[in-house]
Amino acid sequence: MLNEELDDTEFFQQDFTTASEWEIFNARLEEIFHEWKLSYATSGCRTRLEKNQLSLCEWTQSSERIKFADVELDVVWVKADVPEGEIAVKEGDSVDCQAFVDLMANENDYCIVDQKIDDGELHPLAQWYGLREFVVVVPVKKSITNESQIRILMSSIHIAVTESGCDVPVFVQVLDKVQQVFLGVCESGSTRLSFDIVHLNVTPSTCKYLSGLLDVFKGKIGVSYVDPVAVSVRFTYSLSKFLSTSYVMAKKIPFCNSEDDVKELTISLPFGVAVDPVSELVLYCTWLHVADNVVVDSQSYSDFDPFTAPIWNLRARFEDSPVCYMSDCIQEFLQVSESRQAITEYFPELAFGATQNLESSKALERLTESKIPTLTSVIPGIASGEPKIGNFKLEGPINEELLKEMLYYLFPDAHSDAIHQYQIPPDGQTEFNPLRIKSADPDSLVHRLATLLAACNSYYGGKRAMAQLWVEFSQEMRYRVERCIHIPGVAAGFPDSRTCLLHQKLQMLNVCMERRRIREGGLPFSMTGAEGEMEGREGSHESEDEFFDCSDEDEEESKRRHAPWNQPVGRLSKLGKMLLVDSDEPLYIPITQEPVPKTEDQLEDDAEVMLKLGPGSELCTQMMSASLLSDMESFKAANPAGKLEDFIRWYSPRDWIEEDTDERDPFGRKGHLSSRMMIPGNTWQTVWDDARPVPARRQRRLFDDAKEAEKVLHYFDSRTLGQIAQLTMSSLFHSALRTLQSEAGTDSEIIPNFAENFEKVTSTCCKLSRENWISNAPTPRGTSLRKFESLLGDITQLENVIIQVRSLRKKLFPSSEDDSGETSDRAVEKSMLSQMLKAFESELDDGAKSSIAKRVLSMFTEAKMAANEQGNELPVALASFMLADGPYLTLPDPVEKQFTLRLGGKTVNKGMGSPQFMRAILTNNEFRLCGAFSQNTTFY
Repeated sequence: MLNEELDDTEFFQQDFTTASEWEIFNARLEEIFHEWKLSYATSGCRTRLEKNQLSLCEWTQSSERIKFADVELDVVWVKADVPEGEIAVKEGDSVDCQAFVDLMANENDYCIVDQKIDDGELHPLAQWYGLREFVVVVPVKKSITNESQIRILMSSIHIAVTESGCDVPVFVQVLDKVQQVFLGVCESGSTRLSFDIVHLNVTPSTCKYLSGLLDVFKGKIGVSYVDPVAVSVRFTYSLSKFLSTSYVMAKKIPFCNSEDDVKELTISLPFGVAVDPVSELVLYCTWLHVADNVVVDSQSYSDFDPFTAPIWNLRARFEDSPVCYMSDCIQEFLQVSESRQAITEYFPELAFGATQNLESSKALERLTESKIPTLTSVIPGIASGEPKIGNFKLEGPINEELLKEMLYYLFPDAHSDAIHQYQIPPDGQTEFNPLRIKSADPDSLVHRLATLLAACNSYYGGKRAMAQLWVEFSQEMRYRVERCIHIPGVAAGFPDSRTCLLHQKLQMLNVCMERRRIREGGLPFSMTGAEGEMEGREGSHESEDEFFDCSDEDEEESKRRHAPWNQPVGRLSKLGKMLLVDSDEPLYIPITQEPVPKTEDQLEDDAEVMLKLGPGSELCTQMMSASLLSDMESFKAANPAGKLEDFIRWYSPRDWIEEDTDERDPFGRKGHLSSRMMIPGNTWQTVWDDARPVPARRQRRLFDDAKEAEKVLHYFDSRTLGQIAQLTMSSLFHSALRTLQSEAGTDSEIIPNFAENFEKVTSTCCKLSRENWISNAPTPRGTSLRKFESLLGDITQLENVIIQVRSLRKKLFPSSEDDSGETSDRAVEKSMLSQMLKAFESELDDGAKSSIAKRVLSMFTEAKMAANEQGNELPVALASFMLADGPYLTLPDPVEKQFTLRLGGKTVNKGMGSPQFMRAILTNNEFRLCGAFSQNTTFY
């Protein structure tokens, strides 16, 4: 048995050529580096970075997910989009590796903005090391805290970097992710650069000053260099409490301060913020590229006095989401737009038809009088001679005195000594462009009503106050219609479909009242003042239409030609020298009925009805040809001998095809109808056959002004709160945009991209004002609450940035208007405010000696005195600066210190040395060392 040979094919079988998980992981890392083309020094040395370029440029990321054992890792390639060829490489810089050049350059030592890339801020590795390109291996779920796992992973990184020839720094995030600890390596040629980070909650006593940090730095290097260590230092001071320089705006509510509001011609939405939008002012005192052998910084003495710092930078931080008065008011009004509550839910007494106030005898008036007070019931003297009937007052949150002021503002013609007169310029001279926002003129009844409704909803009782004001408004409309009193603040003419629907409805009421006045023998509103004829002429008989017929000789000739029962009636004037086709009589233009005005919702309803009836429906044909029939009847009455050809020659000249002019008949009678008029049974021929010779004044009215006015009044009475808000929404946003533009004023030149952002908001508002609300829209393309809320977010940002400018100006330029050097001061102010609004650092030209620095120091001193309750006593501080006039200006302890140490060039006895880098960040509750130490792999 012992001598029996063993079969090697059965035992001890192990294939050593099979790759392990660790080898597969390393191979995948190398493959990723090759895919991203990071191997074999392809990055090269491109250009030196400009100052703060890492903070301002765009960043791109590429990521791959790999797995090692049971740990998932993301390999992320982070790269700055830096234009190439802008700055040449300076003499003496290494051309082997871009990372070495970035480490030794101090242009991006201190980032100026929190630049966003994807969902995070500027990567910490870019901030601490100034690298433009690097790779980070990040655990997906759990952090890597086990030391053995960290060592294995770092070994894999070293192998992958060496085998692939990657000269881009590769990091691994270890320990808890909150600590932001990264270990990394970068190899180029025979130089290996090792990155290491130390993070502690408490700063060691030996590392609080530059002297201790230099000992750590030189001890880590272990090699003596010829040149001294180049040191860059930055102290950060924070001011978050503003006392005398705090900027707070009082909320100016319409009609809240009646004495101030009366003096103003217009009452706008409240504007401003509840708290100071500037949350913090940050002061940076910086020393760049100082040799370590010329400065001393220890526990006993320090050369780093902030008042002697060569560079002073100032930066502002702002509140993330401050409460803006105007935007908050509009936001509350937006919520009402989804309400389905009717007016009767707030005022049940209106549910029994009490909204009518009909003209009748006094007995009927007392039985059917409206329970809602009109403007005349609360404001004496609006219509002298009108009896005041009833003493019922609608109980609501708005008191009688405030309601009176609001109604005076809406209807200034009701007061003999009106203050808030409408400033609507005549047509062609208005600044309102109806092709933009579908609203109304800026100072119009619609705009004033929208502003007051929003103010009532926010400040005077919520939805119930809003309902009360709307009831008063609708009842005033009824009162004016019944008495033919012109509605002020409304553009003249027919309903303009380019304006909002509410404005069109008000235009329709004015048109109805004007037609009624003319029909009853009165003059149009344009020929009489709005205050004239407060009531219609009751009892007057209908007057005959005023005609401009032919001369007496022509009329006598017409009477002889026609039978007594077929005499011409309703002639306006001759149509040039044209004669009838089959007669030698002149062709007369008839007096026709006025066009029928329609609002856009009526046009939509007509279109929908016609679409449902179809093109072949008889009712559809009657609807389309009602106006045509009236004009044909008027034409037949004015031209008894006329034919369809004569009507076409006047009504639609393009459908009359003239033949060659005959010298014997130069009156255009030689010709024929167009092909569409020759189609058998066409609408024109059918209507002509049905038309009778009836003058316009005897025809049935195409436009029933009483009926149309009652439709509009019923439309007002039947609106829910949500529909009321929707009717006035576009006008309210239009008012908000005008408020923004007026409040910005000359500051619009300072605010970054204000013109572009304002144009964007205006275009969005223009689009939304032309959409229907989804609740009533036939398609889902209508306007939703979400769209308006998105628009309101953009308006809020503009409102906020305007207040930010004012707050910064008060803090830094309190007396800029009184400066003698106006041009230079304005240029400095504009440049500095513009940079600070972008969250950039603004450098002070003269450092601590500048006037702005003294303003900042005085704010620091004031805050420290208030904190210590020292009053006017001399404060004791780490740093103090005495002005010529006596008082001391002080700075508190810095909230952060940063020391950046660099070393490169020749060594004492080992030739050219590789770059060495260390950054120390000291705060009250954190200490961080970021080191990048290199060595030559050939000799070590």
